[in-house]
This record gives sequence, C-alpha cells and structure tokens, in this order.
Amino acid sequence: MTEKLKGATRLASSSKTYGAGGVRRQRERDFGRVFTGLLFALFVATLLMAILAGTDVYRGLNREGDAADNQRLSLTLLANDVRANDQIDAVACAWVTEEGVDMVVAQGREELGLPEAAGASDTRCLLDGPALVLRETLPSGVYETRLYRYDGVIMEEYALADAPYDPSKATAIVRSSVFDFSYGGGLLTIVTDAGQTSVALRVAGGDA
Repeated sequence: MTEKLKGATRLASSSKTYGAGGVRRQRERDFGRVFTGLLFALFVATLLMAILAGTDVYRGLNREGDAADNQRLSLTLLANDVRANDQIDAVACAWVTEEGVDMVVAQGREELGLPEAAGASDTRCLLDGPALVLRETLPSGVYETRLYRYDGVIMEEYALADAPYDPSKATAIVRSSVFDFSYGGGLLTIVTDAGQTSVALRVAGGDA
C-alpha cells in the first residue's frame, strides 16, 4: 500500500512538471510568432518608407531635369530669333522709360553700347534692364523682335518699330534672374540663367 502511494505521488509530480514545461514552451512559441510578426511588419514599413522616399527623389530629379531642359531650350529659341533676323543694322539695344525709347543700333562689327539714357539716374527703365532688339525691314514697314526681361521672365514681343512696349502682348519664354547681351566683332552673345549662347552674324562677316 505504501509503495502504491509513493508511485501515485511520483506520477502526480511528474504530470505537474510536464504540464508547467508545456505551458512555458507554448508561451515561448507564441512570443516567437509575435516577435516574427512585428519584425516582418517593421521590415514592410521600412520598405514602404524607402519606396516613398525614392519616389520623391525621382520626382524631384525629373522636375530639375525638366527645368534644365526648358532653360537650354530657351537659349536655342533666343539664338534662332537672332538667326531669323540676321540683316544689316538688325541688332539694337533699347532703354525703355515712361518718356519713350532710347535706342542704339549696332553698326557693322562695332561693339554695341548702352543708350545714353541708361546711365541717367532720373530715367528708370520700365523693364528689368535693356532690351535686345532685332529689327526687320519689310515693304510694309520696320518690325522689331524685342527680347527683354520683365518681372523676372524673359519675354519676346513682336511689333512695329514705333509701337510702344507692352509686356502684356509679349510671349513668356523662360523665367530667369539674368538677361544680358553683348555685341562686337560680328558676334552677338546672350546670357541667361541657363548659360550663354553666341551667334556670329552673317551680315557682319560671320557664318551663323
């Protein structure tokens, strides 16, 4: 009887120990599943953030590339305007004020200077600096392709020579903080934010 009691006690103790170990292993398995799930969720979230960041960078690079292409295209358009108006006495520099327009026309291969009004302190230019004027003589009169910067944008205006400057009727080419030009030795150079372009005028002995 005593031996039976001892055997039953050992069996009960063994069952209790086995039961506690099973619960512990089950908890460990559950914790492992939860940890794996959290780790996977973290990986997915990190991957999504990386994709979103990469998309933003790609879009930014595309925008910068488009802007650079537009800048380069603007230089090409300006150079084409010059070539299309490659005539004798075609290049001029104009200073536009409320009193009128003061203009200097390039002569042959001589350098093109600013109008005298540009140095006067009481003659404020209505544009963002002088205008590059390309004159075209037709049977119906003299027409001008006027290139100038107005309100931070390079504009192109085509009008009769005696017509007033009107930026509202001009075509916006490109936004630029710079619009400068020089002429001398038959070479016309235009400078914008995109860089510079030069055109050797045929009428001055160049081969544009």
